[in-house]
Amino acid sequence: MQVGDLVTYHFQLPRWRNGQSVNVGLIVEVGKYTGNTDVKVLWKREPEPQTECSQHLVLVKNVRVS
Repeated sequence: MQVGDLVTYHFQLPRWRNGQSVNVGLIVEVGKYTGNTDVKVLWKREPEPQTECSQHLVLVKNVRVS
């Protein structure tokens, strides 16, 4: 994952596939942060970026709707 990628949480994939709303965020920074996190994500409707673990995220462009 790199700066500028759109992501969502992996656990929300079933909701995405059902056409329900999911959290979508923009990666604004990549690095090493406390709590074993490695990216900062600016989530929709959040004023500040949140640190997240990229292992729990998926790129929106890689999500397939069946």
